[in-house]
Amino acid sequence: MSKHRRLAAAVGCLAAVAAAGTGAAIAADGATQIQVQAAPTLGPGQTAPFDAAGVKAIRRGKPIPSGYRLIGQQVDITRGAKSAGAALTFRCPEGKTLRSFGVVGNAGFLAPRDYVRHRQTTIVSFPPPHLAQATGTVYAVCR
Repeated sequence: MSKHRRLAAAVGCLAAVAAAGTGAAIAADGATQIQVQAAPTLGPGQTAPFDAAGVKAIRRGKPIPSGYRLIGQQVDITRGAKSAGAALTFRCPEGKTLRSFGVVGNAGFLAPRDYVRHRQTTIVSFPPPHLAQATGTVYAVCR
């Protein structure tokens, strides 16, 4: 099965579960509002806002080393439905590939496919289940 078909199948399954499991909740709780906007890209010399899993060079509070770029998207979700989120596409600059992801704030995310050493991928961002409103920035670590 191709990677695009697996991604489409995963997103379709998430949508089906959300629709089946929360049909009554959507009507009772109202619509979920999701806003996504680009966050400033962080580059060499700027302070890393998180520890990047699997990338020892990116550590919170330390300067970002040469060759790395952190591409961000800010997500703001006001929960209405119990299961709602946003699909975010990240694309590294020419000549760089994805290494990891990190989050600042309380936006969660799920990467439904292998992205390491690929230039582009799509992830799903969602709020923690106990919060009615969540804001955070998801960063892709590119090198």
